[in-house]
Amino acid sequence: MHYFDFNATAPLHPAARAAWLEASDSAWHNPSSLFAAATSARELLAESRERVAELLGCAPERLLFTSGATAANNALARHLARVAPAESVAIISAIEHPCIDVSFRTAMPGRVVEAAVDQHGVVQPEVVTACLDSLTTGAACVSVMAASNEAGTLQPWQNLASLCRSRGVPFHTDASQWLGKLPAAGLGECDWVTASAHKFGGPKGCGLLITPAGGPPFRGDRGGPQEGGRHAGTENIAAIAAMAAALEAREREIAIRHADWLALRGEAEQRLRAQLPEAHVVGAGAERLWNTLAVLLPGGDGKKIVGQLARAGVAASTGSACSGGSGSIPRIVAAIGAEALGLPGDPLRGMVRLSSGWDTTRADWAAAIDALIAATREKIALPAVDLRRATD
Repeated sequence: MHYFDFNATAPLHPAARAAWLEASDSAWHNPSSLFAAATSARELLAESRERVAELLGCAPERLLFTSGATAANNALARHLARVAPAESVAIISAIEHPCIDVSFRTAMPGRVVEAAVDQHGVVQPEVVTACLDSLTTGAACVSVMAASNEAGTLQPWQNLASLCRSRGVPFHTDASQWLGKLPAAGLGECDWVTASAHKFGGPKGCGLLITPAGGPPFRGDRGGPQEGGRHAGTENIAAIAAMAAALEAREREIAIRHADWLALRGEAEQRLRAQLPEAHVVGAGAERLWNTLAVLLPGGDGKKIVGQLARAGVAASTGSACSGGSGSIPRIVAAIGAEALGLPGDPLRGMVRLSSGWDTTRADWAAAIDALIAATREKIALPAVDLRRATD
C-alpha cells in the first residue's frame, strides 16, 4: 500500500517507539506520587517538557501536556469563554479544523467571527486587521492554524502573532500540521499553541498546549494537582517521552531533507498537470507543506475516487479525517469559493488529498498520481458536489 494520508496520522517513529518502551519499563510510576520510586517518572516528565519547550522556543513552565490537539483546543476555548470579557469575540480563520471551529462556537455561542481566506487559501494579515477594526466589543483571541490540514497552505502565523501582540490581543495557532514537517523554532512566540504527537510520528492520545507567560491563569480539567495545578489527570509519561523523541528526530530530518521532500512533491504535481490538465491544485499559488497535494477533479466525487484509489493500492483522503464522513465539502474549498478558485462555470468537482510522509519515495508519488489519473478518467458516475454551496 502506498500511504498518502500522513496529514491524518503517521506511524510511530522508531525513536518514539524506543522512548516509549524505555519509559514504560523504567518510569511507569505516577509522577505525582511522593515515594522515592516515583522520582524517575517526575524527572522524565520534567526532562521531556524541557526538550519540547526548547524546540518550540518557550519556557518549560508555559508548556502543558494534553491528550491531543482536540483536547487542547477545547480547553483553550473553555478558558477564553471563562476569562474574556462577556461581549468579546473570537476571530478564527474560515479554514480551521472542526476542533477549533466547533469548540469555539460551543464555548462562545454567537461570539465567533470568521476571517476570510484569499484565492490561495491563505489568511492575510490585513483581513485580520479589518476584523479587529470592525469589532465594537473587543477580541478574546485570534486563532489561525499554522498550516492547512486540507491543502497544506502555510499561514502567516509569525506576522499574525506580531500583529496581535501590537494590538494586545491573544494569538493562538494550531500547529498540528506544522510540527514535524517544518522547523518548530519560533512557535513559542505565540501566546497559545496546540498540537498532536501522532501527526509527526509520536503516539496517539498525546498533545501539547503552550500557554501565555502572563494574563489570567489557565485552568483546564479540574480534579488534581497535575501540570502545576493547571490541567488535572495523571500524565502519560511514556507517550510524552515518545513525543519529545519523535519531535527531536523530525527536526534533524527537516534540516537535512526538506528540499528533497519538496522536490518530490513538485515532480508529482508536474506529472499530474501534464497528464490531467483539467485537475485544479488547491493553493497552488501559495507556499504549502512539502507533503500535501490537494486536487479538485472534474465530474468526480472525492470519496468515491478515494475508494477507487484504495482498490489500486493507494491510501488517500478527501480532506480532514475528522470530518470526512460528514458529506460536506472541504472547508478550504468552501472558504475560497468556486469563483475565486477560477471555476465559476464548472463548480462540480471532488477533492482528493495526497499527503506524503518522510520516507515516501519518487516511485510512491508516481504510483499515487497514476492511480489518481486512472480513477478520474474512469468518469465514475455519482452525485457531484457543488462548490457554490456553503456547508456547516
